[in-house]
Amino acid sequence: MSDAPVKNRPIYREFRNDLGKLTFNSKPIINSLSKKAEENVDDAESVLRAIEDHLRFTVPKYKLPAFYLLDSIAKNVGGMYVSLLHGRLTKLFIDMWRSADDMVKSKMERTMGTWRNGFDGGKRNLFPEFVLCKIEEDISRLKARAKETAKMVPESTSDDLLDNLTGMQLYAKKRALEEKHQSAQREV
Repeated sequence: MSDAPVKNRPIYREFRNDLGKLTFNSKPIINSLSKKAEENVDDAESVLRAIEDHLRFTVPKYKLPAFYLLDSIAKNVGGMYVSLLHGRLTKLFIDMWRSADDMVKSKMERTMGTWRNGFDGGKRNLFPEFVLCKIEEDISRLKARAKETAKMVPESTSDDLLDNLTGMQLYAKKRALEEKHQSAQREV
């Protein structure tokens, strides 16, 4: 993701506005935005920047449709968009992965599977092998870290949490009474 100024502000704003309508997996909206991206291939940088910013700032439940839009643009328009995504895809994918639930992660992995050997009759990847390998390595590392974290965190039930809360409340009440008693003794 780049923090450089957007080259074509009107195209960027138009795409950001259109992305606001992409709140669910809508094939007609995705096809329409993919067509618009194709018509604006000379401003591919501004189009991708709008999608990147949308992915960065929108709530997690709206990210998957925008991810599908990126997939559609890369597959159906290709060219400049695929070239520009090479250096950005790993960060985009992993940032989204971190904020996704298990169902979305599964859909992202399935989509990524179509990028490998999915072109020219199964002879070519959509993105370079090193990009796909980097994403897979990062996913594996994140999954391993999540497993380790899950092992370290003791399982607690709602009863445990309630007991802890009750204990803290009793302690707080006891401290308040002690302080009140000490304050009353000082006044005497």
